[in-house]
Amino acid sequence: MALTIGRYKIKVERRLVIKRELPALISIVSAIIGVLVGGLFFLALGYSPIDAYSRVGRVFTDAKTFFLAVRVAIPIMFTSIALTLPFRMNFFNIGAEGQLYMGAIGAMIPVILYWSGVDLPQPLYVPLMIILAILFGGLWGLIPAYLRAKWRVNEILTSLMLNFVALQFIWYLVSPGGPWNEANPAFKERYLEYLKTQGVTLIPGFKGTPVIPEFARIDSVSALVLAVVAATIIYFLGTRTVLGYEIKVVGESELASKYAGVNYMRMALVTMFISGALAGLAGFVSLSTYLLKLMPEISTAGYGYTGIIAAWLARLNPIACLFVSIFFGALTQAGSIMQQELRISHYVSVGFEGLIFLFLVMGDFLLHYRVRIIKR
Repeated sequence: MALTIGRYKIKVERRLVIKRELPALISIVSAIIGVLVGGLFFLALGYSPIDAYSRVGRVFTDAKTFFLAVRVAIPIMFTSIALTLPFRMNFFNIGAEGQLYMGAIGAMIPVILYWSGVDLPQPLYVPLMIILAILFGGLWGLIPAYLRAKWRVNEILTSLMLNFVALQFIWYLVSPGGPWNEANPAFKERYLEYLKTQGVTLIPGFKGTPVIPEFARIDSVSALVLAVVAATIIYFLGTRTVLGYEIKVVGESELASKYAGVNYMRMALVTMFISGALAGLAGFVSLSTYLLKLMPEISTAGYGYTGIIAAWLARLNPIACLFVSIFFGALTQAGSIMQQELRISHYVSVGFEGLIFLFLVMGDFLLHYRVRIIKR
């Protein structure tokens, strides 16, 4: 592509060879430029860039604040790792958000049974919640996979629309009068007794389920370990197994993969089940670590959509997804600190984060293309 301006021609050429160190270098430089331009953004709005930068720096220098940033990043780790395999086979799964919702619904089932009076051995609750989150997220991921493989239905549209369908399921379950709402008479006896131990004498009945009891929760460290294990497994699957090789072949050419004997239907279903299962685990982590009850606000953070950006910036490397997600978590935490201490509007902090993401995306473009200015 070329553009002529006066005596100069600006030409965009695709890079035939990408040096190994270039991706990391471009990402780092892009992030630095984004931060510097963000300073001009703060200045134009009447805020001190130095005050803003000091809050960003504190996220990386203060141990407690950095831990909070990692805590925010953990669900993003799962959703970004979840997207690496389907993206490698050119299956654009935009439905990690909905698969997260369905995973949260599945993880909540043992808790609902508990508040309904069904008792299981307490050590079984967390493993059972994990299994159900994997199943619900994975099965939800099979829907766009089957439609794409069977009838060539665009997976971007189906996976995206299913996000809203899953969220409506949550609204139905937890809204006042819904079967899982905390004011359901089926929960009253046991749940009210629990609330009294917390100093609450009545069931509020707002939108949301009863809270998750202490024995069905996990801490942030356990969730982080689970994310590292998931990244390691997916890295091994993608680089050391036949499945990973077939995913790569399909991604390079679906038509050629058919001639090579790769069953596209099987590949799509297996890959999307794994992807949905990992996104479903993000729903379990969000529930049992942070929210502690299922409610529509689970959609506020947008972990599934953020995971898309994180996966691309990590170059679809599951291990790199861990570090990119921490960077996203640090930006989110820095934005929260600026809102609290500098009284900066939420929209200003989000705009600052958006600027950095914009430059990172521009850097990704420069990774694959180079711009030449030629004097005519």
